[in-house]
Amino acid sequence: MVAVELDPLHLETTGVVAIDAQIAIGPPQSRGVGHRFAIRPYPKELEQPLAWQGRHLLLRPIRPEDETLLGELLNSLAPEDSRMRFFDSIRNLPRVRLARFAQIDYDREMALVAIETGDGGGERVLGEVRAVSEPGNAFADFAIVVASEIKGMGLGATLLQSLIRYCRNEGIGELRGETLDGNLRMQGLARKLGFVLSSGADRGTVDLRLALGSRAGS
Repeated sequence: MVAVELDPLHLETTGVVAIDAQIAIGPPQSRGVGHRFAIRPYPKELEQPLAWQGRHLLLRPIRPEDETLLGELLNSLAPEDSRMRFFDSIRNLPRVRLARFAQIDYDREMALVAIETGDGGGERVLGEVRAVSEPGNAFADFAIVVASEIKGMGLGATLLQSLIRYCRNEGIGELRGETLDGNLRMQGLARKLGFVLSSGADRGTVDLRLALGSRAGS
């Protein structure tokens, strides 16, 4: 809608009455792909098969109904792996927190999960990586976790590389993370993928930063 003209207007004791009205309507203005809705829909186009260690997985964005599967992954972590992910050994995450992890705003957040489907049709989340961008897309903060029994087998690297590609395509300028100084595995992966490491603001932490440059294809 471009303009509304109300003429004439009569002022009465009960209020204002418009005798005539004209409305001018213009063409819709595009905001780009993914911004045609007030709430960005599930980005199904990001789903892709993933071959890993002879197993066939599905890499896709997280969905609200993944709350239980994600909870099974996070609550099954070894205490030390939980501490590396949350900076504390957390057991049995509250449901409200799991719901927050699973119900994301795709417009400013992304969480990619690696799903394995068993012979009986049951699904399991083997790993998850996520990023939350600030409003101007100058940077996004990320976090990553894989099941304890498969750490060091390459799934974490695959997940993080997928997130880097996504953030770059979204026009995010920098990917940021924080890890404990004892998490040498994460630091090694970050270096391998081009992150710059520095001492964190909090004692015992390491900052991870990767400049992503301009939007792919620009």
